[in-house]
Amino acid sequence: MALLNKIAKIIKLADRSSSEFTETVSIDETPKNMQMEEEIVLAAYSYTVEDEAYGDDDSKFLISFKLNNAFKEAKSHAGEVEMLHTYAPCEEYGEEGKLPCLAIVYDDKVYCAVEEFKEKGTFTGAIEITPLSEKFYFKAKMEYYGDMMYFYGLDRCDGFWENNGLCMVYPKVYVDTENEIKLMHVLDEVAESYSEERKEK
Repeated sequence: MALLNKIAKIIKLADRSSSEFTETVSIDETPKNMQMEEEIVLAAYSYTVEDEAYGDDDSKFLISFKLNNAFKEAKSHAGEVEMLHTYAPCEEYGEEGKLPCLAIVYDDKVYCAVEEFKEKGTFTGAIEITPLSEKFYFKAKMEYYGDMMYFYGLDRCDGFWENNGLCMVYPKVYVDTENEIKLMHVLDEVAESYSEERKEK
Protein backbone atom coordinates (compact mmCIF):
# COMPACT_ATOMS: atom_id res chain seq x y z
CA MET A 1 0.00 0.00 0.00
CA ALA A 2 2.86 2.36 0.85
CA LEU A 3 4.37 1.67 -2.58
CA LEU A 4 1.07 2.63 -4.29
CA ASN A 5 0.87 5.87 -2.28
CA LYS A 6 4.44 6.77 -3.33
CA ILE A 7 3.61 6.09 -6.99
CA ALA A 8 0.47 8.24 -6.75
CA LYS A 9 2.49 11.13 -5.24
CA ILE A 10 5.12 10.85 -7.99
CA ILE A 11 2.43 10.96 -10.69
CA LYS A 12 0.83 14.07 -9.09
CA LEU A 13 4.19 15.82 -8.87
CA ALA A 14 4.94 14.95 -12.50
CA ASP A 15 1.55 16.30 -13.62
CA ARG A 16 2.06 19.54 -11.67
CA SER A 17 5.60 20.00 -13.02
CA SER A 18 4.40 19.36 -16.57
CA SER A 19 1.65 21.95 -16.15
CA GLU A 20 4.06 24.54 -14.75
CA PHE A 21 6.55 23.82 -17.55
CA THR A 22 3.85 24.26 -20.19
CA GLU A 23 2.79 27.60 -18.68
CA THR A 24 6.40 28.80 -18.50
CA VAL A 25 7.11 27.86 -22.11
CA SER A 26 3.94 29.51 -23.38
CA ILE A 27 4.79 32.73 -21.54
CA ASP A 28 8.46 32.74 -22.58
CA GLU A 29 7.68 32.05 -26.23
CA THR A 30 5.34 35.04 -26.56
CA PRO A 31 7.11 37.69 -28.69
CA LYS A 32 7.98 40.72 -26.58
CA ASN A 33 6.77 43.14 -29.24
CA MET A 34 3.51 41.26 -29.91
CA GLN A 35 0.61 43.72 -30.13
CA MET A 36 -3.04 43.18 -30.78
CA GLU A 37 -4.29 44.91 -33.90
CA GLU A 38 -6.18 48.05 -32.96
CA GLU A 39 -8.40 49.54 -35.64
CA ILE A 40 -6.95 52.79 -36.95
CA VAL A 41 -9.63 55.47 -37.06
CA LEU A 42 -8.53 58.55 -38.97
CA ALA A 43 -9.95 62.02 -38.47
CA ALA A 44 -12.08 63.66 -41.14
CA TYR A 45 -9.60 66.53 -41.53
CA SER A 46 -5.90 67.35 -41.45
CA TYR A 47 -3.96 70.22 -39.95
CA THR A 48 -0.69 71.96 -40.83
CA VAL A 49 2.44 70.97 -38.90
CA GLU A 50 5.40 73.38 -38.87
CA ASP A 51 8.93 73.36 -37.48
CA GLU A 52 12.23 75.11 -38.15
CA ALA A 53 15.51 73.49 -39.21
CA TYR A 54 18.98 74.90 -39.84
CA GLY A 55 20.94 74.37 -43.04
CA ASP A 56 24.45 75.45 -44.02
CA ASP A 57 25.75 78.90 -43.00
CA ASP A 58 23.09 78.99 -40.27
CA SER A 59 20.36 79.38 -42.88
CA LYS A 60 16.94 78.63 -41.46
CA PHE A 61 14.13 76.67 -43.12
CA LEU A 62 10.44 76.43 -42.30
CA ILE A 63 9.39 72.78 -42.68
CA SER A 64 5.66 72.14 -43.04
CA PHE A 65 3.20 69.47 -44.09
CA LYS A 66 -0.43 68.46 -43.63
CA LEU A 67 -1.13 65.63 -41.17
CA ASN A 68 -4.30 63.78 -40.24
CA ASN A 69 -5.68 65.03 -36.93
CA ALA A 70 -5.59 61.53 -35.42
CA PHE A 71 -1.82 62.09 -35.02
CA LYS A 72 -0.62 64.44 -32.28
CA GLU A 73 2.74 65.99 -31.53
CA ALA A 74 5.01 64.13 -29.10
CA LYS A 75 8.35 65.13 -27.57
CA SER A 76 11.28 63.05 -28.80
CA HIS A 77 14.45 62.49 -26.79
CA ALA A 78 16.23 60.89 -29.76
CA GLY A 79 18.70 63.13 -31.55
CA GLU A 80 17.93 61.48 -34.91
CA VAL A 81 14.16 62.08 -34.77
CA GLU A 82 12.35 65.33 -35.61
CA MET A 83 8.70 66.36 -35.86
CA LEU A 84 7.48 63.24 -34.02
CA HIS A 85 3.73 62.65 -34.04
CA THR A 86 2.03 59.53 -32.67
CA TYR A 87 -1.41 58.04 -33.26
CA ALA A 88 -3.53 59.51 -30.46
CA PRO A 89 -7.01 60.21 -31.85
CA CYS A 90 -8.61 60.97 -28.46
CA GLU A 91 -5.69 62.77 -26.82
CA GLU A 92 -4.39 66.33 -26.90
CA TYR A 93 -0.77 65.19 -27.24
CA GLY A 94 1.05 62.13 -28.53
CA GLU A 95 3.43 59.98 -26.50
CA GLU A 96 7.00 59.02 -27.35
CA GLY A 97 7.41 55.28 -27.83
CA LYS A 98 3.82 54.69 -28.98
CA LEU A 99 3.01 53.21 -32.39
CA PRO A 100 2.00 54.05 -35.05
CA CYS A 101 4.16 57.15 -35.26
CA LEU A 102 5.25 59.60 -37.93
CA ALA A 103 8.54 61.51 -37.92
CA ILE A 104 11.53 62.72 -39.88
CA VAL A 105 14.25 60.17 -39.08
CA TYR A 106 17.97 60.11 -39.89
CA ASP A 107 19.33 57.27 -37.78
CA ASP A 108 21.85 54.77 -39.21
CA LYS A 109 19.21 52.43 -40.63
CA VAL A 110 17.43 55.15 -42.62
CA TYR A 111 20.66 56.99 -43.55
CA CYS A 112 22.24 53.82 -44.98
CA ALA A 113 19.08 52.88 -46.91
CA VAL A 114 18.90 56.28 -48.66
CA GLU A 115 22.65 56.34 -49.28
CA GLU A 116 22.56 52.85 -50.82
CA PHE A 117 19.60 53.81 -53.01
CA LYS A 118 21.59 56.72 -54.43
CA GLU A 119 24.37 54.32 -55.41
CA LYS A 120 22.37 51.29 -56.59
CA GLY A 121 18.78 52.36 -57.24
CA THR A 122 17.60 50.10 -54.39
CA PHE A 123 18.69 49.18 -50.88
CA THR A 124 19.10 46.02 -48.81
CA GLY A 125 15.79 44.95 -47.27
CA ALA A 126 13.65 47.18 -49.50
CA ILE A 127 9.99 46.15 -49.81
CA GLU A 128 7.71 47.61 -52.52
CA ILE A 129 10.23 50.29 -53.48
CA THR A 130 9.14 52.99 -55.95
CA PRO A 131 11.70 55.47 -57.37
CA LEU A 132 10.51 59.08 -57.33
CA SER A 133 11.76 62.47 -58.50
CA GLU A 134 11.77 66.08 -57.31
CA LYS A 135 11.38 66.20 -53.49
CA PHE A 136 12.02 62.51 -52.78
CA TYR A 137 14.32 59.78 -54.08
CA PHE A 138 11.90 56.92 -53.45
CA LYS A 139 9.15 55.52 -51.26
CA ALA A 140 9.45 52.03 -49.80
CA LYS A 141 8.82 49.76 -46.84
CA MET A 142 11.38 47.93 -44.72
CA GLU A 143 11.57 46.11 -41.42
CA TYR A 144 12.58 48.50 -38.67
CA TYR A 145 13.77 47.14 -35.31
CA GLY A 146 11.03 44.51 -35.12
CA ASP A 147 8.34 46.77 -36.59
CA MET A 148 7.55 47.98 -40.12
CA MET A 149 8.43 51.33 -41.64
CA TYR A 150 6.92 52.98 -44.71
CA PHE A 151 9.03 55.96 -45.70
CA TYR A 152 10.14 58.49 -48.29
CA GLY A 153 13.89 59.05 -48.75
CA LEU A 154 15.10 62.64 -49.11
CA ASP A 155 17.80 65.23 -48.50
CA ARG A 156 16.62 68.29 -46.58
CA CYS A 157 17.44 71.98 -46.37
CA ASP A 158 19.12 72.31 -49.76
CA GLY A 159 21.03 69.08 -49.18
CA PHE A 160 22.54 70.02 -45.81
CA TRP A 161 20.72 67.14 -44.06
CA GLU A 162 21.51 64.14 -46.27
CA ASN A 163 19.83 60.73 -46.37
CA ASN A 164 16.79 61.40 -44.22
CA GLY A 165 13.44 59.65 -44.15
CA LEU A 166 9.90 60.95 -43.87
CA CYS A 167 8.64 57.91 -41.99
CA MET A 168 5.59 56.06 -40.67
CA VAL A 169 6.46 53.25 -38.21
CA TYR A 170 3.84 50.69 -37.17
CA PRO A 171 3.59 47.16 -35.73
CA LYS A 172 4.12 44.26 -38.13
CA VAL A 173 0.68 42.93 -37.22
CA TYR A 174 -0.73 45.73 -39.46
CA VAL A 175 1.03 44.46 -42.59
CA ASP A 176 -1.39 43.57 -45.42
CA THR A 177 -4.38 44.95 -43.50
CA GLU A 178 -6.75 47.88 -43.91
CA ASN A 179 -4.85 49.60 -41.10
CA GLU A 180 -1.64 49.55 -43.12
CA ILE A 181 -3.43 51.06 -46.12
CA LYS A 182 -4.76 53.89 -43.91
CA LEU A 183 -1.34 54.62 -42.41
CA MET A 184 0.32 54.63 -45.82
CA HIS A 185 -2.35 57.06 -47.04
CA VAL A 186 -1.58 59.36 -44.09
CA LEU A 187 2.13 59.43 -45.00
CA ASP A 188 1.34 59.92 -48.68
CA GLU A 189 -0.64 63.05 -47.77
CA VAL A 190 2.27 64.27 -45.63
CA ALA A 191 4.72 63.70 -48.50
CA GLU A 192 2.48 65.40 -51.05
CA SER A 193 2.15 68.50 -48.88
CA TYR A 194 5.76 68.50 -47.59
CA SER A 195 7.40 71.90 -48.03
CA GLU A 196 10.69 73.60 -47.14
CA GLU A 197 10.87 77.39 -47.23
CA ARG A 198 14.17 79.18 -46.70
CA LYS A 199 13.71 82.05 -44.25
CA GLU A 200 15.54 85.34 -44.56
CA LYS A 201 18.21 85.99 -41.92
